[in-house]
Amino acid sequence: MEPTEFGKIYPHWGLKHLLYPNEVYQGLKNVSIARNNRKQDELRPVDPQRFVSTAERLLDGQSPHEWAVGLLALTGRRFSEGIAKGEFKPTTHPYAIAFRGQLKKGIQNPEDAQTFVIATLSKADKVLRAIERLRAHPRVQELAGLTPDEINSRSNTTVRHTIKREFEDTGIIPVLEGEKSVSAHNLRGCYAEIAIHFFCPPNQGAHRFIQAHLGHVIGEQEMDCRKNAGATEHYFHYRLTDSAGTQLSQKGILLEQVNRLPIAIDDGIPQPERAEPQPERAERERLEDKPMATTRTKPTQKQPSRSCVATPLMQQLKRAAASRLKIPKTATTAEFFVRVIAYLEEEPPTQDQNNPTEPKITSDFDLNALAPTFQWFTTEIERLRQEKEALERELEQVRSSVQTKNLEVERLRAEAEQFQQVRQMLGSISGVSGVGGAVAMTTPTAFRSVPQAAPTPRRSTEPAPRRQSREDAGEKGKGKIDEAIDLITSWNDNPAVEHNQKWFISVPVLLQLIRGSGYSVSQGRVQEALKARGEEIQQHHAAHGLSQRHNARHTKRITDDITLT
Repeated sequence: MEPTEFGKIYPHWGLKHLLYPNEVYQGLKNVSIARNNRKQDELRPVDPQRFVSTAERLLDGQSPHEWAVGLLALTGRRFSEGIAKGEFKPTTHPYAIAFRGQLKKGIQNPEDAQTFVIATLSKADKVLRAIERLRAHPRVQELAGLTPDEINSRSNTTVRHTIKREFEDTGIIPVLEGEKSVSAHNLRGCYAEIAIHFFCPPNQGAHRFIQAHLGHVIGEQEMDCRKNAGATEHYFHYRLTDSAGTQLSQKGILLEQVNRLPIAIDDGIPQPERAEPQPERAERERLEDKPMATTRTKPTQKQPSRSCVATPLMQQLKRAAASRLKIPKTATTAEFFVRVIAYLEEEPPTQDQNNPTEPKITSDFDLNALAPTFQWFTTEIERLRQEKEALERELEQVRSSVQTKNLEVERLRAEAEQFQQVRQMLGSISGVSGVGGAVAMTTPTAFRSVPQAAPTPRRSTEPAPRRQSREDAGEKGKGKIDEAIDLITSWNDNPAVEHNQKWFISVPVLLQLIRGSGYSVSQGRVQEALKARGEEIQQHHAAHGLSQRHNARHTKRITDDITLT
């Protein structure tokens, strides 16, 4: 399809053959017009000082989404333009930036987009630094190659949340009639009103001024020939007030401090000084020196201006210079001529008359003077080579030592595994209770609790017998097993005995108590006695909360607490 009068292209055939009737579009347009009229009839107040200070604070925030929202508020650009799609360049004005790459213009090739000046509500250099910091963030760089729709789908939720938190919840921007919340479009509307308040000349209409900075009308020619953009009407929904609620209706309050904002992009970029052509200068000087004639001379035929250059010739010049000087296509006319003039003013290198292709050598070169330097380099290289070999030998020794240590560790690990296997075999033979008693003898003292006041050791009330033979002691030891069990049970039931001082009734404990008291008894008889009174002993242990490893807490033998007499 052919481009429209505004340069838009609609390539899809469905937009030509599958459209709704014109009445449908007119009805939708009427609804939009009515909604916009209601918003303009009820302008909502906005404090410009709070708006700008909040946006500047967001530029110093922690997350890239805060930086992006701050830039939206201070530049009036769209989110995807600030993130990746727009190009921002400085100008000579402290509150203006050259912008290129706006969306919603139907431009297929980004290089064909026009560059125009946008006003910034904060210092332009601060805004440009924030843009560089934003685009250098890793999370933002991931969005650089995406389309605007993909960028918006990934970040819209976070951006809307930030706008709501900073501008809607704080009451800086009221919600308009018919809208659910404050959006990025509302930020552009507030930006437009504040830009008019800051920079619009008092003798210029607000609509005429802001449409150029929103990108609705670009360039002096469009400003002179086109009618005012209808899209700009959708941004006049707010009125400015101060902190006391007084309406602010002045325009261009900062123009007394700074110059008027440039309209065309070349107005904001430094221009090279234009030298007057030599023939014209000579002709002008000749006429100035010539005395004024007293008679009227015949008017000469008007010649075309020598400053006019044919368009094909200018295009040919640009192509030739761009290929030779590598000037980017995005460069403006002013930047193009600056590069060309700088190239022409460069002095060519001095050449020898006999050999024009070789540069002339203006000083003598003595190779003998470099001999000490070469010798030092040779010595230094040899020294470094020897150090490298020594380090390689040391590294090999370290590797060999590490390998030996690893073998030793593997051997010790194998021995430890064998020891654990033997220990498990011995534990299974001696029984669970026997293991508990053995552990009690090897447990470190630091893990046991020592009672502050140990109770008086419990002893049998029977008179101490005289020394007996081994056979008599063995026979009497059979009856001492139940007595030992009763003594331990009585000891544990004593309220004065702390929990850590109580004893778990097991084979090792009974053998230690009986044999330590001078009696002889076999392990088998002790096991039989425990089996016979197993249920009673189990209930006793449960009542006192005693487990098989409870005896590991003791730091002394059971005969220090209980003895048989």
